[in-house]
Amino acid sequence: MFKGLKIALAAAGCAFAATGANAATVTYTDLVALSDVEIGGTLSVPQFNAALGTLTGVTWTITGTIATILGVENDSGTTLSGSAFTEVEFDLTSTLLSLDASPDFSVFASTGLVSLGVGSSALFPVVASATLTGAEAVSAAFIGGSLVDVLYITMTSFGGSGFGGDITISQATDAALKLELTYEYSTEPPVSEVPLPAAAPLMLAGMGLFGFVAKRRRKHAA
Repeated sequence: MFKGLKIALAAAGCAFAATGANAATVTYTDLVALSDVEIGGTLSVPQFNAALGTLTGVTWTITGTIATILGVENDSGTTLSGSAFTEVEFDLTSTLLSLDASPDFSVFASTGLVSLGVGSSALFPVVASATLTGAEAVSAAFIGGSLVDVLYITMTSFGGSGFGGDITISQATDAALKLELTYEYSTEPPVSEVPLPAAAPLMLAGMGLFGFVAKRRRKHAA
């Protein structure tokens, strides 16, 4: 009886709330809105704030978008069919993100197949986008109160294919660029202990004394 009671009290004294890491993410964004090409500049987002927790992962997404109006005019003496296109190349540079290619990616917008009669012309608005993603090894370079920068510049080309005759193609193109940088991190919640009752130490001491007296009595009886 006493042995069972003593074990139960000891177990109660060691009952702590389980602790563990909570995973979380924070994402920072910077963008340049649609602007007449060519565009160039810098996108910047904050480094990770160590006060949030322990940095465990760094991922990023860069999205380029173009909105173009392609003009096609048939200058020949026959009906012509073909397609016109605009392509914007995005050349990116960063000391922290893995951007090795040049250009890093391009966005291609096409009218698709169109047919124009003799002397006719038409305007074709087209929107397109492309996305580049990556992940980086966690390092101190991403932590602090400074910025993560991505420098960018564009180069635009346009043309047509399949018409096979005298045709004029024009374009008016805007480009946009968006940077999203996501930090994954863990936080340790405060340890929540289950306090022992105020009288527990006295109870444990009393149980020990009671057991000692009982043991002596058993020896005397023997």
